Amino acid sequence: MKNLSTVLHYLGIVLIAFAFLQALPLIISVIYLETVEFPFRIYVIPAALSAALGVGLVTLCRARPLTGGSAMATAALGWFTLSLIGAVPYWLALDVTFLDALFETVSGFTTTGTTLFVGLDGLPHSILFWRALTQWIGGLGIFTLFLLVALRGGLPYGLYLAESHKAASKRFAPGLLSSLRILWAIYGGLTLACAVALWAEGLDLFDAAVHALTTLSTGGFSTHDASIGYFAQAGHKHYVAIEYTIIVFMFLGGTSFLVHWNLLHRRWKSLWRNMELRLWILLLLGATLLVAVKSGSFIQTHGLHDHVRTSLFHVVSIATTTGFATQDVAGAAFSPVAKQVFLLLMVIGGCVGSTGGGVKVLRIGVLGKLLWHQLGSISRSPREVNPLLIDGESIRPEEIQRTAAIVFAWLALLALGGLLTGLLTDFGPLESASGMFSALGNIGPSYIPLEGFASIGAGVKVWYILAMVAGRLEILPLLVIFSRRVWT
Repeated sequence: MKNLSTVLHYLGIVLIAFAFLQALPLIISVIYLETVEFPFRIYVIPAALSAALGVGLVTLCRARPLTGGSAMATAALGWFTLSLIGAVPYWLALDVTFLDALFETVSGFTTTGTTLFVGLDGLPHSILFWRALTQWIGGLGIFTLFLLVALRGGLPYGLYLAESHKAASKRFAPGLLSSLRILWAIYGGLTLACAVALWAEGLDLFDAAVHALTTLSTGGFSTHDASIGYFAQAGHKHYVAIEYTIIVFMFLGGTSFLVHWNLLHRRWKSLWRNMELRLWILLLLGATLLVAVKSGSFIQTHGLHDHVRTSLFHVVSIATTTGFATQDVAGAAFSPVAKQVFLLLMVIGGCVGSTGGGVKVLRIGVLGKLLWHQLGSISRSPREVNPLLIDGESIRPEEIQRTAAIVFAWLALLALGGLLTGLLTDFGPLESASGMFSALGNIGPSYIPLEGFASIGAGVKVWYILAMVAGRLEILPLLVIFSRRVWT
């Protein structure tokens, strides 16, 4: 069980670092004078539990070099362990079951954004901050942050690769530590810029900070039950500017951070040659046009500008897997065609190397190129060598195989999850399918009514918890933990 000892050792290091993050809501609790109604123990207990468990694992378990499988197992096991501990504040502070608290925590860490909580406007600031912080931590991956903070001396590259769909697999700099610094500097800088912009548009400092954390992470947790629609409903003077600001930063969160790095260094040629970026922009523009045209009845009551802005907002929100809303996506504001477009966007998701979920735009592009390549091979000589190229570089066969495996696993889980939801609930086919699309794609919104979602049984909640983690880790690391070879 040498690999098990290694996995537990690295998990212990992460738990020690996690203990410090668990204590951060205490600061918010003190600032907003919440310590009487919500005492320190709500955050001290999970922080102490995380620290004690982490120290025990590091002390008792020896570390050896990580294999690819053990790195994936560490990532999967870490997500579940941190979610279990991260659920404790909700369980202690609110009148919810531990399963509901766990669901909320997993939804946060995976940046899904689906919530079982109601009355968000009346929740304590420290709880709202913890919800937002879980999404911001999970945005680029739990392990990318803790590798940077806790393992500065010797970084196991396998753990970085276990979350490489979020943290771009192409390094920004020769060293892994340098790449992580650049990655989190861009992420932190964009988050700060978003917070300042929202604050300048009239949001109070807390609302601006929380929404910045959940916008760049493409998570979608809000401090209001009505999500971003709250600001228009409340008659906020600059609600239109707030919506446009969030659109911009959702787009930036769903775009590869390697694109941001190239943009900062004015590498215009690299940007122009980027197939995924071109597909991403075309997808958003095409989907917005289709949703706007097919949901034209909205114009009659809100006007052309509001209609186009609403269409753009929800296309970007769902495509980036953020999940913010100004209208109910299951409501009459959107036509049946628009709702089908939203389902398609849920599957595709954002870009590789972004904080977005889904299958990823690049993989859809690779499969499209592969289809075109196969059609072309019919008319070519068998002796002719014609490699599959993306951005001028040949794609290795193993990468094509991995892409095909992930997409197949996605489709299989979507079908199985939709079927199970239908069997265990009274939801119709569209609602059942959208619930699984939302969980696996880490989206948030679905066509399940809010009152219906709150009443789903424990079996469906557990299934969605597994689906959220599977989607966040792109399925394979979750399946790896069931292999005996990984642990021996």
